[in-house]
Amino acid sequence: MSIGYLPRGPVLDGDGQAIWPEFRALLDETARRHRAISVIVEPDGPVGLTGSFRNAGFVQGPGHVQPQRTVKVPLLDDETMLKQMHQKTRYSVRLAQRRGVTVARAALDAASYDAFYRLLEDTAERNDFAIHSRAYYEDFMAQFGSRAVMLMAMVEDNLAAALIAAAFGDEAIYMYGASSTQHRAHGAAFLLQFEAMRWARECGCVRYDLWGIPDVDPASIAGEGGSVAGTKGDDWRGLFRFKTGFGGDVVRYPPTMERRYHPVLAWLARRSGVING
Repeated sequence: MSIGYLPRGPVLDGDGQAIWPEFRALLDETARRHRAISVIVEPDGPVGLTGSFRNAGFVQGPGHVQPQRTVKVPLLDDETMLKQMHQKTRYSVRLAQRRGVTVARAALDAASYDAFYRLLEDTAERNDFAIHSRAYYEDFMAQFGSRAVMLMAMVEDNLAAALIAAAFGDEAIYMYGASSTQHRAHGAAFLLQFEAMRWARECGCVRYDLWGIPDVDPASIAGEGGSVAGTKGDDWRGLFRFKTGFGGDVVRYPPTMERRYHPVLAWLARRSGVING
């Protein structure tokens, strides 16, 4: 048996109320093929339904797997994007430019993936979070093709920061990022995001999703000595300050939904912790 999961979907084109029965039939067919006891749907936005989940054939789902909130930045002209940033963020972007930080697209060869992964390992150790295998990021880039980019920020000949972003429809998403412990004092990570936004705009996107902030605003973002706190493990204060500094809108995603085919087994899966929440 299995449990189905639909992250950031479904993608519907047209009247959600009219399309939903067709979508649900396709969902049921796929679930049967994979012997799913339930399918968890984690929508990206309103799906056009009225009434209760139960009327649509669902129940309230478990807790979010993906971040429950994010920041989405409108992709306007350069000066307008800079003006909508927090003063310190804008200063950091311009500092990086003055100090000669350069940002370029990676060649997507073995050397680029090796460098990106070493930087990711450095960041994961410093900030205490888990990462995927090296092959995972190569596969991600291959799946998205020309609609994904790996950008690298250099300080002289040293890799200071890097990211992977992807474009889907009219929105680009910052998916993975890393920064050097040794060479991150020149604003490289800030300029890197600004250049990623410019890349997304060139791709025809109108928004840039910074992919995840804490569910609630931190009571304080102060660290030791009054500086902004870093990001470590479940403490996302530094990440919150970094991402919200680019301006844009804080977006909260709708609650998850669950389509249960074997209600007792699905209930047991949630009770036993197989399904979060």
